[in-house]
Amino acid sequence: MSLLERRLRWQKISRAERSIVERVAVLATFTVNPLVPYLGTALEDAARPAEVMVGPYNQVVQECLDEESRTAQFKPTALVVWPRLEDLWRGLEWPLTGGAQTYTERAMELAEAALDGARRMSATLLFVLPDVPESRPLGIGDACSTTGVFATAALVRESLRRKLSEQPGTLILDAEEVIRRIGTGEAYNPGLQVVADIPYTEQLFHQVGERMTRLLMLSRRAARKLMVVDADNTLWGGVVGEDGAGQLNLEHRGTGNAFLEFQSYLLELRRAGLLIALSSKNDERDAWDAFSRPEMRLKREHLSAWRINWNAKSAALREIAEELSLGLDSIVFVDDSPAEIAEVEAALPEVACIRMPEDPARWLSAMQDAGCLDRLPPTVADLTRAAQYTEERARREHQKQQPARDYLSNLGVRVSIFEPKSADLPRLAQLISKTNQFNLNCKRRSATQLSSLCEDAEYRVRLAEVEDKFGQYGAVGAVIVRMNGHGAELDTFLLSCRAMGRGVEEAMMASIFAELDEAGRAELWATLEEHPRNEPARRFFAQLGCKEHGITSRLSRPDWPSHIAHL
Repeated sequence: MSLLERRLRWQKISRAERSIVERVAVLATFTVNPLVPYLGTALEDAARPAEVMVGPYNQVVQECLDEESRTAQFKPTALVVWPRLEDLWRGLEWPLTGGAQTYTERAMELAEAALDGARRMSATLLFVLPDVPESRPLGIGDACSTTGVFATAALVRESLRRKLSEQPGTLILDAEEVIRRIGTGEAYNPGLQVVADIPYTEQLFHQVGERMTRLLMLSRRAARKLMVVDADNTLWGGVVGEDGAGQLNLEHRGTGNAFLEFQSYLLELRRAGLLIALSSKNDERDAWDAFSRPEMRLKREHLSAWRINWNAKSAALREIAEELSLGLDSIVFVDDSPAEIAEVEAALPEVACIRMPEDPARWLSAMQDAGCLDRLPPTVADLTRAAQYTEERARREHQKQQPARDYLSNLGVRVSIFEPKSADLPRLAQLISKTNQFNLNCKRRSATQLSSLCEDAEYRVRLAEVEDKFGQYGAVGAVIVRMNGHGAELDTFLLSCRAMGRGVEEAMMASIFAELDEAGRAELWATLEEHPRNEPARRFFAQLGCKEHGITSRLSRPDWPSHIAHL
């Protein structure tokens, strides 16, 4: 679709009656109106129908700090702030021989105002890290100066990045990265800059709108947890069943090196929290012979699951998802065969598919352009996910060898329920955004909203950490209770599927009641809601008194399980 077609499409969309999901306010130090149709259509395509408002020209700080501002009255769910260093430095001499303090202070003042405004509006802040100015008084010699334009801009940008990244729920889009992607010749519009203070081209605004949407989706939906990869012509060059393991292309030069680099990339994804599994139409012995090649960087022990047989790939993905207790919408499938991709897309539309390009050297752009591998900086739970699934396999083997009545008592489960600190908020937000099966009502909240609740005396926010003799589960449960009158309301209750059925849910509820006793609250009420995947939660809360969905019910008090110790 051309850029003109996108703009015309937005005109139709914005005039139609729609159920609005996102209210996006955009504040900039320049004329930013050309962004609107690209951001709006991208959000529409992401199933987040939006109303997009552009605030007054170059009034970022005023709009953020004034509680009666047009932006505040709009009540945005997302606040976009996009400054340019050229605008922030207006009235100052350009960096040449002095330090960066004055330039940094101006940027930090704007960032503080943006953070304060987003907190008061309960909006997700999406801050655009400004690009490095093109104007350089020293020309090519600017690169030789530690106090020139580029060096000073780099210091300002990294100061902003550090400040913003410390704030839970804040999203950062780097304008310099987008410009690098499309080139300065395609990014800047000097003609419109002069007459309308529109410094960028339609192409740049389009790219920024697409990336803003991808970032917002990371805060609205859980990131994919599992990549299932094909083997032949994906992990290595050739077909192992025909060529033999010894003849596969895994050379360190030529196209073989592209496959090896792809394997290294998979290991980095795994380190960041993405599980790796294998689905291959081969004889299993042939596949493992290939994995035994010393050149292979991806080893068998790196795989969380595998299906090596001649069944349909869609069947393999279903089995792997069931084995790992993951939803199909958590999976990314990578294969070089268009037929296999088409089969999975038709049978399992929830699965994100990436076709390995015919030229394996182009694998990186295929992976990164797809968007389905985007993820926010990893939490502790992400960094330990692969190890946790290895431990879970050991638990399953242990369970097979134990009488059912002895399994839990011999597992050595220990639980800690605590008030989250600021460093815990990313994990809390992650749990609330992605937990579906054991979830009282599937209520979603951003990290910004959760931070406000943690500071509100009317609410009690708690996290649950679990470990047993096989290892640590990490933070797997969350509870939010709202105090009212002489009782309390269970606002949020959820538990990761990895910890279900081991008594952790009962321990969490028992802990809540104990805390209510200390606060002099006699009753706890909850409204159980029915969602497509929360049947485990419905069964559990039915036992505690929630007999009907959508009806507020008084909960009965469970005992702390005798087989669970306090951490």
